[in-house]
Amino acid sequence: MLRKVKKGETLEIGGQDSFLDLVSNVVGILLILLMVAGIRAQNSPLAVETETINSSPPVIDRKILADIQTNYETFQATELTAVQLRDDVDSIYEQMEILDEHIQIQARQHAQLFDMMTSVRAAIDAAAEEKDQETKEKIEYQRQLQEIETKLGQISRTKQWLQSNRPQSTVIENIPTPISKSVGDKDREAHFRLLGGKIVYVPFLELFEKMKLEIAQNQNQYFKQKMSENKIGPFDNFYLEYMLAVYDVPMQDAYGTGVGKSLQLEYAEMVPVREPLGEPLNKALISPDSELKRRLKLYRQDIYTITVWVYPDSFEEFVELKKFLYARGYRVAARPLDFGTPISGSPRGSKSAAQ
Repeated sequence: MLRKVKKGETLEIGGQDSFLDLVSNVVGILLILLMVAGIRAQNSPLAVETETINSSPPVIDRKILADIQTNYETFQATELTAVQLRDDVDSIYEQMEILDEHIQIQARQHAQLFDMMTSVRAAIDAAAEEKDQETKEKIEYQRQLQEIETKLGQISRTKQWLQSNRPQSTVIENIPTPISKSVGDKDREAHFRLLGGKIVYVPFLELFEKMKLEIAQNQNQYFKQKMSENKIGPFDNFYLEYMLAVYDVPMQDAYGTGVGKSLQLEYAEMVPVREPLGEPLNKALISPDSELKRRLKLYRQDIYTITVWVYPDSFEEFVELKKFLYARGYRVAARPLDFGTPISGSPRGSKSAAQ
């Protein structure tokens, strides 16, 4: 048996089917009893007065009537119980419908809570990731700050060392000099070097002449290579190391335009055979037979310019040398160099400025 439910919904209860089977069995038993009672009443012997026309009605067995009455009362009680059970079942169905509605409401609330929980968890994850990024940036800033503090500490220690080791101030005499002018191609130069307070003659021009001769004699060999390195010397305590390069240059003749080869000097450096070289300048200026004075006797004042390659630790000595050379009528050209920078020359270099 199916109860009336909502559209599209069918609810089937196994307990209700068992109850209806019970009622059907009881009714069937009652019908069988009634049929048995009728048959027994029909077959029971009756005293019939043949002579009497109006005979008395047949008498039904009291026991049978009692059984029928009992069965009928049982049937009524059973029917009443069935009605009550049906009402209870309907009430249960209504409660189940109410419970189902509550379950659906709870399910919707659960879905809403799950969505909220997912959103909150995503927000928490995003906040955690942002916090991790902030932590990484903070660590990087701390590292950079530590590096800056370390550098500041080094600078502070260097400053303290410089203050504690500051040399005594020296008054440098200002010597008025004429306006300088570049040494021309026809002018000649004699080169000296001042390093560590010592002066030494530099055979710059002599080694360059040897280099030109060596290149002229071996230029065919140099043209076969893109780059060539060579060394000449030693001569007067110096080597000359140089590099040559071969370049393509446009050429034009009676037959048209073509490409030729050009051999060019890239650089040339003066390399000392050992260090230190030279004699202390203060001795060279006062000694009558010093190497400086011997060299100066070879160069006429009206022809030669004295070019001095001077390093930072010998600026004061250069001032003294400059006064000494001016007194003898020489023009002086200064070539300041940083420590570790060799004396060098190239076609792209600048000319000395003599005063």
